[in-house]
Amino acid sequence: MKKLLCCLTVLLLTGCSAQLGYRYADTLVEWQLDDYVALTDDQQQRVSVTIDELHLWHAQQELPKYRTALAELREKIAAKQLQYDDIDRTENQLWQFWANVQNRLLDEVALLQDLSMAQRRELLNNLQDKIDEQREEQAEDNDSPILAQIDRVNRREERLKEWTGDVTDEQQVLIRKWVRERPEGEFWLDYRQRWHDAFADALLQQPPDMAALQALITEPRALRSAEHKAYTEQRTAVRHKYLWLLYESLTDAQRQKLLEQADEDLQLLDELIADFK
Repeated sequence: MKKLLCCLTVLLLTGCSAQLGYRYADTLVEWQLDDYVALTDDQQQRVSVTIDELHLWHAQQELPKYRTALAELREKIAAKQLQYDDIDRTENQLWQFWANVQNRLLDEVALLQDLSMAQRRELLNNLQDKIDEQREEQAEDNDSPILAQIDRVNRREERLKEWTGDVTDEQQVLIRKWVRERPEGEFWLDYRQRWHDAFADALLQQPPDMAALQALITEPRALRSAEHKAYTEQRTAVRHKYLWLLYESLTDAQRQKLLEQADEDLQLLDELIADFK
């Protein structure tokens, strides 16, 4: 079900196709679920209804919150009143939006009880394959650390260009410093593996351990090691530092482009909210 939020939120940031993507996010999620487990016709019908309900709930209850948060951020940027602490405040808002979806998904965990033992094993095997694929990608990055660093620099520059139209020489230097200063660590996949193993333990019980499954949905970060938590705090501090420096480096033209982009996204949200009333 986590794929639902990915589709619903990421599609908002994918340019001119975002409206169409969000409107049909429920269909996209159903297609992607086929990559993880083959459902019977009855199961497919129940899942389809559930995803439709989740999509409608998200559009009616959550999108207005996204719009309010973006509008407030936009006004602070326009008035040049943005403060360093607003970065942390905005990220906390985004985490709360995600927590809202996690809590809403608790009502749907019972769907896992409908899976046969063969389906559960199929689901777990496919989830493990995804982790293994990412480990292979990570190993390739470790074999070519310079190329991996260049790739991270390029991706950050492209994201900045999407919002500001161009990147100055000063900003290129800041992005390179950001990438170099970012602490290195390989905690994420180990954390995902622990989550997968705990999920497997709960799902393969007969009947499934519903309390454990619910906890894995609402409190997944409880599985992070102390080292992982410290690493995350360090990365957050570096990210906030350079996001602020990049914000302070904006030219007047870049600031105007940023505001125009925010206005486009606000209009998009308005149209989507109206569609699902």
